[in-house]
Amino acid sequence: MNEIATVSHGSSLTLTGDQEFWTDKQVAALRQLGVDRATNGDLAVFMHVAQRTGLDPFAKQIYMVERQGKQTIQTGIDGFRLVARRSVDASGESLSISGGEWCGPDGQWLDVWLASHPPAAARVTVERGGHTFVGVALLQEYIQRKRDGDPNAQWSQRPAHMLAKCAEALALRKAFPMDLSGVYTDDELGQAEARVSSRTRSSVADVLADEAAVVEGEIVPDGVAPETGEVMS
Repeated sequence: MNEIATVSHGSSLTLTGDQEFWTDKQVAALRQLGVDRATNGDLAVFMHVAQRTGLDPFAKQIYMVERQGKQTIQTGIDGFRLVARRSVDASGESLSISGGEWCGPDGQWLDVWLASHPPAAARVTVERGGHTFVGVALLQEYIQRKRDGDPNAQWSQRPAHMLAKCAEALALRKAFPMDLSGVYTDDELGQAEARVSSRTRSSVADVLADEAAVVEGEIVPDGVAPETGEVMS
């Protein structure tokens, strides 16, 4: 049985694998963390994903954010790495993650990006149990911009680093579909929210029930390419 345990304000907040819904104390703690507009359906899906991934919402390893009127479950790249490591530790498989490669418009891949301008794409390779999974992130698809159209601070100062994190998330999701499908990193979603469907859904449960497509055992939401895990325009 999976168990997520943490301590807050002197009380133990424990989420177990067979728990059906959040306790009153857990709901109160989630509201303190900003989850204050979610429906019971949203909260039920959030619990399912937290149980499936083993990430602790009370330690801010995974969280739910309202984007354009609907709730989105997300984490950071460290959360993806933790899920991947736990999975292979349990299965006894090998795991390696490449340090990343970058290329310009010429398509020539380099293992370090030294140019003063941002790379056009980043590529990260994940090897799990002898199988290889490659994630390629294009700058134009993931760069996060301010309202004036300029890149935000993170993407302006560290574009190669930010793009590599998106590529790594793509590769890890392909390598661990049963653990990471339906979960996205902050770096992926910042720009993706501008390209999601214009249809308004009241809950995450509606999105997963009505809009998810099952492709080779992986749940792939609408607007995401099943073969790459990339958000499509």
